[in-house]
Amino acid sequence: MRHRWQEVLLVVAILTETILGIILSSSAGDVWRAVLTLVLGAALLQRHQHWRWLLPVLLVANIISMSITVLIVVTYAYATRSHHRVLTLLVAVLAVLTGALPPLLWVSTSPYMDLTSLILIVLVVAASAATGMYTSARRALLHQLQQRAEQAESGRAVAEEQARRAERTRIAREMHDIVAHKISLVAMHAGALEVNPTLEREQVQQSAGLIRQTAATALSELREVLGVLRGDGDEAPLAPQPTWEDVRRLVTTSREAGIAVDLFDFIDDVVPDPLARTAYRVVQEGLTNIHKHALHTRARVALIGEPGTELVIEVSNVLPKGFTTDLPGARMGLSGIETRVTHAGGTITSGPTDDGRFEVRAVIPWPMAT
Repeated sequence: MRHRWQEVLLVVAILTETILGIILSSSAGDVWRAVLTLVLGAALLQRHQHWRWLLPVLLVANIISMSITVLIVVTYAYATRSHHRVLTLLVAVLAVLTGALPPLLWVSTSPYMDLTSLILIVLVVAASAATGMYTSARRALLHQLQQRAEQAESGRAVAEEQARRAERTRIAREMHDIVAHKISLVAMHAGALEVNPTLEREQVQQSAGLIRQTAATALSELREVLGVLRGDGDEAPLAPQPTWEDVRRLVTTSREAGIAVDLFDFIDDVVPDPLARTAYRVVQEGLTNIHKHALHTRARVALIGEPGTELVIEVSNVLPKGFTTDLPGARMGLSGIETRVTHAGGTITSGPTDDGRFEVRAVIPWPMAT
């Protein structure tokens, strides 16, 4: 729309100058100059495609027509399109020469008129070139600002997507930590009932009660996580965070589930809650893997450390021989606790040891209490 109005104004200006030139003509030469102005105006309509060579040619041809409209439009159009200031300056000098030569050579009758014409031409060309250069700079600035806005929008979209992925990973890790340990206990108790059909009634009731209690706990904790996802603002219930006593309780729960696990607890100081939560997840994942893959082996959990040094967590079991399980494992839990331990500034390793055990060992800095 803007270009269309510019073309309309150009056509109107050229037609007006041509008509006035014919009306005010005093000789056949004036009429021909007016006609040439019309031709040059028509050629100006092609300035968008061929401006680099067309505009200087029109300036040279304008020596004959002496059109002020052509002089102004050509100078302005070149200044808006050229990004080379030297070329713009050269075209402006050419415009001054082609605009000033005809009055000096053919029209002027006195030196005073010569000087006046030269000053007017210089002012017109300078104003046209300056306006064109300003327009060019403004367009470049607007384009640059638009690109920056698009880049910022794209960067924000990427950041939002990364945040969503990180949040999905965190939620998946939380759900795995909550559910995997409990479900492995349920599966183990159910498997015990399946392979021991001759159990006493009290033993069956006890195992069924443990299954019910474990499943109910897992369901409650899962509901709390989902409640956080569904909740609005502060109304969403928050799951209680594990403490150091919960770390010890994990071992007790595993013993009740039938795992032969020993606890070597050498911690006498109060463990900070963030450190306790990380330790809880490490022990939980280690015992969950034992429930899944080394059910009938002997295991141990060792907790060593003091403030100002490091907290060492070791969860290990004797490597089983020929034991298989149908419980799925995708190493998502190990990947999750690796992320947790690394975030806490620690290190974690897992794998077989020289004494025939499989060990998960985490070393986490334990800062001094302030």
